[in-house]
Amino acid sequence: MKPSIKTRAAGLLALAVLAALALGAAVYHRQIWAVLTEEGARDAFIGWVRASGPAGLGAVFALQVLQVVVAFLPGEPLELAAGLLYGTWGGLALCLAGILAGSAGVYWAARLLGARAVPEQKLAKYKFLRDQAHVEFALFLLFFIPGTPKDWLIYLGPFLPVRPRNFFLISTLARIPSILSSTFTAASFAAGNWHAAAAAYAVTGAVTLVCLWKEEAILAWLRARRRPKGPHGAGPGEKEGNCRGRTD
Repeated sequence: MKPSIKTRAAGLLALAVLAALALGAAVYHRQIWAVLTEEGARDAFIGWVRASGPAGLGAVFALQVLQVVVAFLPGEPLELAAGLLYGTWGGLALCLAGILAGSAGVYWAARLLGARAVPEQKLAKYKFLRDQAHVEFALFLLFFIPGTPKDWLIYLGPFLPVRPRNFFLISTLARIPSILSSTFTAASFAAGNWHAAAAAYAVTGAVTLVCLWKEEAILAWLRARRRPKGPHGAGPGEKEGNCRGRTD
């Protein structure tokens, strides 16, 4: 079925915004990579943002959007920088706004381009998300726990049996604990509260390691939660059909 006019318009707008981001990323790719991976470059960027007012705020927001779109870019350095610059709650709000904008851009662009936009090798083990009975719970858990490829999962969103509004809410709000731990750590560090910063960082690191260690067990548990379908649907051991997203 061809996309509706509304879907095509949203997709074209998203593609235009993503193209602008891609152009900026191509021009400043060395600086962007340095900010995300090198402490000295990140400190210099933070100093520039503080001195630039609204322009600096816009730059952090644009970087957060870009980090969602370019899924292999690390997200935690930006979350820490946002916490240093704007505090626990201001940093959280800025990161969530950028994540929501980036997710919407990816979602509508991927829906316009079709399923070939999804890197199948990255998402093959998440095929259980096609089960409509549990997809929203499974999505929430995958976006909630550390260590899962959250930004890659955004590309799968248009082809899941979930309304766009629900998908955006889940993929954004389920990240709050993870982002909050980063912004709180950075804000505590900036305020000189070393003990709180170290404790938050240690707890977050421990939870992340456990989730990475038990990732396959978590995915197996989610797959086991699938209910057998009727005689005309695919059961737990049967071949699944194509996945189509909700449009309403």
